[in-house]
Amino acid sequence: MRTNFFRNIENYIAEQASLNIYCQAVNLRNALRGKLHRVTAGEDGLLHSAYDGQTRIHLCRRGRHNRYKRGVMAGVDALAREYHLDKIPTFNGGTFIDCGANVGELGYWARERAMTYIAFEPEGPEARCCDLNNYEGQEMTHRKALWKEDTVLEFHSKPDTADSSVFEIDNSAACIRINAVALDNIVDTATLSGTVILKVEAEGAEPEVLEGAKKTLPFIDYVTVDCGYERGIEKKHTFVETCEILHDAGFKLANAQFRRITALYRNTQKNR
Repeated sequence: MRTNFFRNIENYIAEQASLNIYCQAVNLRNALRGKLHRVTAGEDGLLHSAYDGQTRIHLCRRGRHNRYKRGVMAGVDALAREYHLDKIPTFNGGTFIDCGANVGELGYWARERAMTYIAFEPEGPEARCCDLNNYEGQEMTHRKALWKEDTVLEFHSKPDTADSSVFEIDNSAACIRINAVALDNIVDTATLSGTVILKVEAEGAEPEVLEGAKKTLPFIDYVTVDCGYERGIEKKHTFVETCEILHDAGFKLANAQFRRITALYRNTQKNR
């Protein structure tokens, strides 16, 4: 009973309390549990940030701060490992194209390597955080979904669990119409130099994103894809379709893990 009582209090604070009270409760708990980071409410009462004494990251969903309990960059590096970015040879400079950027965590990883960061994130609050985290607040995150062509799509929003998708999903919070673009129509390949990495996390739409990037793929060195069980109500994976498209474009599978199903592909035809 006692455990359930305190769990109910924690759930209430996490879901119902004001952002200021929520941050105070998180900071008290973190101090008692020896976690490194602290959270601060933003002036708008919606966004907050996690800070570990060295690095700050802006957030818009409660609970996501737990990713940084060992420090912001430790959380970023853990995410980079999930996408096999640690398997790419050491380099400095280039371009990182982030499809499904969320709050732009991998922008921190890219900046540490002096890379230009290009972010796509259709969820408004996440895109705002991405701007704050990577572009000094300037509205430079592309607030569009990537797709195989330029069009308008139904977008099923489920941001609390980062599961928003252009395909119908269970328990979406809202369904709205959003602009979608093909990567080929928005990225100027003439500006791409050095090592170029494309990360694709499109909640099941990875094949369509890659179809819309066929003219850009020859200029990309590495593609890393989350092709797990996220496509539509049936929650199908997209690993096979992703492999076929990238194989036809001259990419070879370089690394993969099949718990989440993420895969790294190397362009075997690009001169280095």
